[in-house]
Amino acid sequence: MKVLIAEDDASSRKLLKHFINSLPHYVIVGEAANGEELIKYTMKEKPDIALVDIGMPLLNGMEAVKSCKEFFPSLQVIFITGHDNYALEAFDVRAVDYLLKPIERNRLYAALERAVQAAHPSGEKEKSAKKDLMVKQQKNIIFIPLDEILFIERADRKSVIHTRNQKIETNEPLTSLENSLDSRFMLSHRSYIINLDHLTRIESVDQNYIASFGDYPSTAKISKHKIGELQSYKT
Repeated sequence: MKVLIAEDDASSRKLLKHFINSLPHYVIVGEAANGEELIKYTMKEKPDIALVDIGMPLLNGMEAVKSCKEFFPSLQVIFITGHDNYALEAFDVRAVDYLLKPIERNRLYAALERAVQAAHPSGEKEKSAKKDLMVKQQKNIIFIPLDEILFIERADRKSVIHTRNQKIETNEPLTSLENSLDSRFMLSHRSYIINLDHLTRIESVDQNYIASFGDYPSTAKISKHKIGELQSYKT
């Protein structure tokens, strides 16, 4: 995979090169120090993946990526920044991930792997054959259709399953419930699992992002570290 690094800070470029050079199957084809150079290298080298700092001179990384995407919509972008206020805009341009500085090696490697998967999809994600969630309630066992679940919330040592018509409480932990769900569900926060099929809006509130589900009055949280991962679930 051909990788382009767009970062105006030389020490950050050096660190990214060090991380990537230790991986097989990735080749760095260029280094850009500003948004205009990012566009130039993209046109010339046609990279598969671009690691892009947003706060670059001349033309910021976000605007440069929008221009690149017009000509190369298959370009997989991983944003790297010291601020989280562009996370929703990164989601809008279908970035693979949104990494906050200082860059952690394992987070970068996970983002690169998602970029490879996005660039070479193995076909549309298949939902598993699971249709119902089995939940224990005291001495009873109930079955909840997965299609009806909007999100699951951990609160007061209980898991609360939100559907359109009711809230169902169980003592089962989120981890146990997550293992019983299929690919339409995502652990969006340490206390929330959301159904992406019913997700209608995301908005920024303080240090988190709030997920809305149509006209349902309650909302769920999305961690700022999960915004990039959310995009890979939605594609």
